[in-house]
Amino acid sequence: MVQEAVEGVPQRGTLLRRAHELLEDLGRPTEEKLLIQHLFGASEDAHTATGRSAVWTLLLRQTLNSSTLFEQIAEHEWSLSAWRSTQLLLNDVDFVVLDTETTGLRPGPDRVIEVAGIRLRGGEVIDSFQSLVNPGRRLPSFIVKFTGITQEMVSSAPSAAQVFPDFFNFVEGTTLVGHNVGFDIGFLSNEAHLLGQAFPIDGIDTILFARRYLPALRRFKLDFVAEHLKIPASNRHRAMGDAKVTAAVFLKLLALAQQQDIQTLGNLRRRLQLPVTWSGDITDASISKQLDQWRVDGKLAKKMASPPRPNGGLFLNPAWKRDFPGKPGVYLMKDEHGQVIYVGKAKCLKDRLASYYSHPLGYTRKMDGLLQNVREIETRVLGSELEALLVESQLIKQLQPPYNVQLRNYELYPFIKIDVQHPFARVYSTKEVAADGARYFGPFRSRRIVDVTIELIQKVFPVRTCIRSLPPQSKPSDPCLRLHLDRCSGPCRGNGDPIAYAKVIEQVCAFLGGEREDLLDRLRRQMLEASQQMNYERAAWLRDTIRSADEVLIGQRLITGAVEANNLFIVYPSAHQEHNELFLVRHGRLVLQKCIPHELQAMKEAILELLDVAATLGDPPSIVGKAEVDQINIISRWIHRHSDDR
Repeated sequence: MVQEAVEGVPQRGTLLRRAHELLEDLGRPTEEKLLIQHLFGASEDAHTATGRSAVWTLLLRQTLNSSTLFEQIAEHEWSLSAWRSTQLLLNDVDFVVLDTETTGLRPGPDRVIEVAGIRLRGGEVIDSFQSLVNPGRRLPSFIVKFTGITQEMVSSAPSAAQVFPDFFNFVEGTTLVGHNVGFDIGFLSNEAHLLGQAFPIDGIDTILFARRYLPALRRFKLDFVAEHLKIPASNRHRAMGDAKVTAAVFLKLLALAQQQDIQTLGNLRRRLQLPVTWSGDITDASISKQLDQWRVDGKLAKKMASPPRPNGGLFLNPAWKRDFPGKPGVYLMKDEHGQVIYVGKAKCLKDRLASYYSHPLGYTRKMDGLLQNVREIETRVLGSELEALLVESQLIKQLQPPYNVQLRNYELYPFIKIDVQHPFARVYSTKEVAADGARYFGPFRSRRIVDVTIELIQKVFPVRTCIRSLPPQSKPSDPCLRLHLDRCSGPCRGNGDPIAYAKVIEQVCAFLGGEREDLLDRLRRQMLEASQQMNYERAAWLRDTIRSADEVLIGQRLITGAVEANNLFIVYPSAHQEHNELFLVRHGRLVLQKCIPHELQAMKEAILELLDVAATLGDPPSIVGKAEVDQINIISRWIHRHSDDR
C-alpha cells in the first residue's frame, strides 16, 4: 500500500533535508499536514483523500523517526530535537568541534581519509576522537603534499565501516561546530548514507561566528582568524590539528558572544542568522517566516534570490596557489588516476591558473566538468610565450587530453594553392602542401578566411574559377557570366592569352605575399565611396573583406617563406632574467632553440652556431605534414602579434 502510494518519492536524505529546511524557516513546531505537503508535494486534497491520509502520515513518520534531528511533540506535530536545547545555557551545552581530511572536494566521488572531534562543555575539553580512514583508493599526490597523509598511512588504517559508527556515537546528542562546517557535514553525511545511517545536517560555523563578532577582520580563513585572536596554529591540514585550532577559536568567539549577553544556545543560533549589522535585544529579533509563505506544494510562494553560481574555487586546492610560478609556461591538469585531462599555456602561469578559481562552473562547454575532475596541476616553466605555444601544441598531440576539445583540427588549417605551371591557373584551397611546383600561401586560421580571401581575389583579379577542361584538350565551350562582367579572360573559348594571364597570376601571388598594399588601398577607397553614397550594405561588406584580408595578408611573406623552405631566425627576450630566447625555424619546423645570456659574445657565438646548423640542413620535405602546418600557424600568428615589439 505504501509502495503504491509513494512511487517516485525522493530518497530519504532529500526528504530529511526538506523537513529540516521547513522547520528552520518556520522557526516553530509544525503540523504533519504541512510537512507532508512540503516533503512529498502532495496536495491537501490528496492528503485528506480516503485511505491516502494514513499512508502519507505513516511514510512521514517513518522518515522523520529515522533521524535524531526530529522529534514528535504531539500526535500530529513535529519539532527539531535541537530546539529542546535552545534554552540551555551555553555553559551546559555539549559541543563537538570536528574536522575532516578528504581525497578531494566532492562528497561521493571523494572520501574521508581522517576525522577528528573535540567534545567541549563549559569551556573545557571533556573528550576527543581521532582516526585515519582507509578510503579504498589511491590518494591524489596533491592531497599527500597538502596534508602529509601518505598512501601507506591510510592503507593500514581502519575502513569507513569500522570508524564512522563509533564517531557517530561520539557526536550523538551534541551541537556540531566547524570552520566551514558545511563541508565536513557534507562528507560525513555521505559516509553515513553509505552505512545506512543518518547524520546531523546542521552545525555552528565559526566562519559565520567570526563575521558576527570580529567586524575588523576582512579574511576568514582559519589561519587569519586564529592569528587575529592570537591563537597559535600547529599541525595544520591534519584533522586533529585543525580541530584544536577551531576549538580554540570557537571558545574565544563564544566568550565574546557571552559578553554581549548571548547566554543560551537558542539566542546564539538566532544571532548567527541575523545580519552582521543588526543590533538590539536578541529576544526581540524574529527570524521566523510566516506560514502563508508556503504554497500547498511545499515551495516558497515568494520569489527567492538566485544562489551565487559555483566556481572553480569549490574544487581546486587553495594550497596550489602558493606554488604557481609567475613565468610563462605550460600546465597539465591531471585526474585522480594521474592522467592528463587538459593542457594549457600561459604568459604568466600564476595569473592564468589563479583565474580558474573564480571561473564559473559550466560557463562554457569546454570547461564543463573539467575543474571537478582536477586532482593535480603540474607546471613547466619555459623561456617565452612562443616556446609555451609550441610545447602546448606538442603535448596536446602527444597526450590527447580529453578536455582539449578546442584544439584546432589540422583540416581547419587550409592553404591557398595556385598551380602556376598551368597556363590558366586557378586559385583554390587545399589541406596539404606538396613539392609539385605550385605556389602555396598559408596556413590560414580557418576555412572562412580562405573563402573570403579567394572571393576577394576573384572580384579584384580576372582569374578563372571553373574546373572544366580547356582547349586544346577539349572543345571550346560557352563562357560563364564572369566573362561578361570582365572578371575572366574566357580561356574556355580557346582564345585566351597565356602570357597576359600569367601576369595576372603574378599579381595575385604578390597580393597573397603581402606585396600589393595598393590593392587594399583601392578597396578602402571603394568602401569610403560606398559609405558616402549611403550604400551601407556594400560598405559593410568591403569593411569586413578588408579586415579579413588585412588580418591574413600582413606578414604573409614570412609565412609563405616558411612554407617554401626559407629560414626563419627569431631572437626574443627570455622570461629568465638577463637571457634571450633564440629560435631557428626551417621548412616550417622548429629546428633548434637556445636560451642565451644577454651578453654580446654569448649572443654572437649562439647566432653563428645556429647559422652553421641552418647551412647543413637538407632540402625541404616533399610534403609539408600536419605537425609542420601547426607549427607554421603558431609561429606566424605569434610573429604577427609581436611584429611591433622593440
